[in-house]
Amino acid sequence: MSASSVVLRRGDSLDCLNEFEAEATGHGILTREFEDFVLHPADPGAAKALIVGVDLSTCDRVREVKRSLRRIEQQIDDSCALLEGDAHVYVIIKGGAARSSRVLPIYETLAEKLHALAGSSHGIEITSRVIDCTDCTDSSLLARRIVGDVSSAEDGTPASALIWHELADSSISQAALSDYL
Repeated sequence: MSASSVVLRRGDSLDCLNEFEAEATGHGILTREFEDFVLHPADPGAAKALIVGVDLSTCDRVREVKRSLRRIEQQIDDSCALLEGDAHVYVIIKGGAARSSRVLPIYETLAEKLHALAGSSHGIEITSRVIDCTDCTDSSLLARRIVGDVSSAEDGTPASALIWHELADSSISQAALSDYL
């Protein structure tokens, strides 16, 4: 990723993403709020990644998780129109009482759907990652993992859903590939 590349941020403000901007800036990556980027599109830099924070902590049932994710799915798809090819989309989730073995397949479906929509709706190839960071205890490590993934030329799976503990000892691409295998 070049120094003029941009990572767009959208959605809910999550504590686990507090360190991201500083980490990105340290690697020459500019972060911009989605709305600001839309209002000032002539600013230099190509949008090569999108990070969407999603706070599901008030969802008590799996059905509420599905409903909430359906509502933001279109926003994410619309946001992909501002990305260039070979882009990354990260949906960072803070879960709630609805955390169960039944939510990870919902996250996997969302990742796959976002990947497919970007291709069919916008003609771009994206890597889509849905990451449940409910148990994230190290926002600095999460920031390093995302910046490393955005900056990496590593090929991985086009869409995946991960949980925080999978990122403790490996990169996002490695965790996604291990999950795929």
